[in-house]
Amino acid sequence: MTTTTSQILPARATGQRCREIPFQIVSPATGMLRHVPLTGGLCLPRGQLIDAGDWLAEGLGGAQLPVQTEVLNRWSDGSIRWLLARFVARRIPDGRTAGVLIRPGKRAQHRCGTASLRLQDSRLSLTLRPAQQQQQQATGETSLQVVPELVDAHGRLMRQQVTDIQREVSGDVCHIFRVQIRFPQASFLQLQLRLEVWPSAELVKVETRLRNSRRARHPQGLWDLGDAGSFLFQGLSLQLRATSDESAESVGTTCVTDTAASNTVGMVRWKAETTSEVRELPASERLVIDQTGSGGPAWSSSNHATAQLPQTVSERGYSATSPAGVLRGYRSSPVVAVCDAGSRLSLAVPEFWQQFPGRLTVNNSAITVGLFPPSDHHVFELQGGEQKTLGTWISTRTPDSAFRHLDWVYHEPRLMQPSASIRQARVYSWLPESTDRGQEQSSRLVNYLQEATSERWSFAARRDRIDEYGWRHFGDVHADHEQPHYDGLGTLVSHYNNQFDLIFGGILNVAASGDPKWFDLFAPLARHVMDIDIYHTAEDRACFNGGLFWHTDHFVDAQTCTHRTYSRHNKADGASYGGGPSNEHNYTTGLLHYHFLTGSPEARESVLSLADWVLAMDDGTRTIFSVLDSGPTGLASQTVLPDFHGPGRGSGNSINALLDGWILSGEQKYLDYAETLIRRVVHPQLNCAALHLDDSEGHWSYTVCVTAIGRYLAAKLEAEQTDEMYAYARESLACIGRWMAAHEKPALTEPDRLLLPTVAWAAQEFRKANALRIAASCTDDVHEERSMRSKADELSEAAWSDLYAFDRMHLTARCLSIVMTEGLRDLFHRTCRPEYLPPPSHRFDWPAWQMFVPQKQRVKQLLKNPVKTVAAAGRLLNPQRLIQSIDALRRQF
Repeated sequence: MTTTTSQILPARATGQRCREIPFQIVSPATGMLRHVPLTGGLCLPRGQLIDAGDWLAEGLGGAQLPVQTEVLNRWSDGSIRWLLARFVARRIPDGRTAGVLIRPGKRAQHRCGTASLRLQDSRLSLTLRPAQQQQQQATGETSLQVVPELVDAHGRLMRQQVTDIQREVSGDVCHIFRVQIRFPQASFLQLQLRLEVWPSAELVKVETRLRNSRRARHPQGLWDLGDAGSFLFQGLSLQLRATSDESAESVGTTCVTDTAASNTVGMVRWKAETTSEVRELPASERLVIDQTGSGGPAWSSSNHATAQLPQTVSERGYSATSPAGVLRGYRSSPVVAVCDAGSRLSLAVPEFWQQFPGRLTVNNSAITVGLFPPSDHHVFELQGGEQKTLGTWISTRTPDSAFRHLDWVYHEPRLMQPSASIRQARVYSWLPESTDRGQEQSSRLVNYLQEATSERWSFAARRDRIDEYGWRHFGDVHADHEQPHYDGLGTLVSHYNNQFDLIFGGILNVAASGDPKWFDLFAPLARHVMDIDIYHTAEDRACFNGGLFWHTDHFVDAQTCTHRTYSRHNKADGASYGGGPSNEHNYTTGLLHYHFLTGSPEARESVLSLADWVLAMDDGTRTIFSVLDSGPTGLASQTVLPDFHGPGRGSGNSINALLDGWILSGEQKYLDYAETLIRRVVHPQLNCAALHLDDSEGHWSYTVCVTAIGRYLAAKLEAEQTDEMYAYARESLACIGRWMAAHEKPALTEPDRLLLPTVAWAAQEFRKANALRIAASCTDDVHEERSMRSKADELSEAAWSDLYAFDRMHLTARCLSIVMTEGLRDLFHRTCRPEYLPPPSHRFDWPAWQMFVPQKQRVKQLLKNPVKTVAAAGRLLNPQRLIQSIDALRRQF
């Protein structure tokens, strides 16, 4: 079969029909916020806008604000699909504020200031020059010195070398610099500083990422702390000092406070919490704010175990120590400001208590941010392939001004797009037109999601149960659905690791409802996944490198594997136990849209890394068997069993990841291999009964594959590539749909066929119903379509009924993760016009389908045949294959 994908080019968009883009700013803070930088992705309908051009923001206090834009993604016709907007809002009131981006009549001239970064005496020096005529409170040129310090496990300061400084983004509003730092004595360590500079607001965000690119050794597939690939260290900090071009006299004038002590030159102003009173002390005195634990009720949870198992949290909350004494509390959101002759520096650390431990030290007009502060109790362990990113906001405005307006760091305003505008753009497949309570179908979904995210089921309450806080844990979701099957005492520590793409579910619900509470789920989770759950190494086996770890093992405590599934403490004597990242847990779509919403380059790199992981795991030249057989391994398409390569979540997630890689990069290799996998696992005459797809326990996840192929068809249709592969995939789904309409039934109608008839089976019926509706869009027979849609409605009605038959277990993480996405899609199919995937203009014939034979099985068959074995022995003379096999063998241990 020959595909002609690369030869079919879509029509190109022409013209600039988009003159306005609506937006909203949602602020959870109390009181007017000033000079707040905002970044957000805005989506556009196909064909509306070709070039980003100049934009202004209107609707925020009547002023027209300069906007810096960046094209993140384009439709297949070349028009813009996602546009990133950056601007500084001078005033943001409480609640929701509507605004609009407009195209100016002529090119706008704005002077928001400039920034430059240089390496000076082994120190990074950032210079800000605000445009004073644009900002009445701008205070002249300021130089900010940033000095990172990493201390090894023995208390020695590690020698570092700046290897690269790049200006990643430059514009009228915002500049971004990326700095790469290496450590000569530890070449596997990578320290990255990303400095986001907003000159007009005199704000800088320093994002610090420490990565251990060494592989874990994971003996027997066990991934515990204490692994030989881990990096142990005592601390990582940022030393910050700012100098101004103003005289001491002028600085003294700008630092007058409201107290009787009129002169605050050489003073430190600080508060430990956003609602605390402001305190002062001389700049010559020392202030230390330490967040030791989360401050929550389960602060001493076993979640915070070390390699030796005892947890590391010695105190519940925070302490602030100064000559005036020790102030104690639970959860600190500190703001500190230093005002000295020729120096001004104010600082806030987002998620200071959530990402504990953290420390702020003020001494001699400098501030040290202890990202990983030294402790008498333990050293830090960064596992092989693990990284951590932490952020700090710095203001160089006059401290009195900056101090009042850094509280927003802890109550971040959100730049959002109205739901109606998102629906009009059609960037999300199967998004319902409304979630209003007026319709029965809408109201039960809205009621469910409200109940599952409120009170004891809120995101905060779920985290509090196992203290899902701290630098390694914050953002992940407690797998609370495992609790009823836990044999131990107390609350089970179990992590969900973005199973069923909770990130994407949260993003879809923001788009559908406009409710910003979903940011509290998907934003921390996305950052957690990118840091902790993705295996950042190239030194391990190809089937592991760059992969995504599963949720932790079922019904047992995570122990010391942290978020890496398998712990030696859960291995029974003599039992076969262990594993690693695999194709069945590869969720990319949430990260894709997180990049579109935030512009995060880390999210972009993560999506492409996970797509490349699919290619690598299926590359037979990277295994020990390549010397005899270098064909595909089958690791990208297997589900549950190594010899099953029909429709399943393994192949479905691989196809979906490759599709996301293609949408994001436009690189043909991703689309080509997605089509290779589609041909491998489905066929227009697929015998579903022979594959036992009615075995819910073994093959429930075939619907994941159907959904992924449905996304593929929608993407091909948008790209106007209704070619042979489009026809193949379309006919394959129609075939599966016919079988489903005739044979599918709710899994809970036959509980005896299930190992555990839990509420999760009810939730999965939503996906089954939606997959059947996708298949119904692929048939040209109206009677078949009606039959499929009728059966789908029966399945989703059974899902809603069965969902509430398990007490309140339907509100736990697994059900929520499914209903967040599939519930919205169910609502779309019930309330919107059915989508139709039209047939291509040509008919094709395809050879019969046979189950794919994986590489390992092919080699076994070869070795059983003496003639073929002798013939294959000649391949040993190929030096390249021999080298590849030896390298793969070395990576096994």
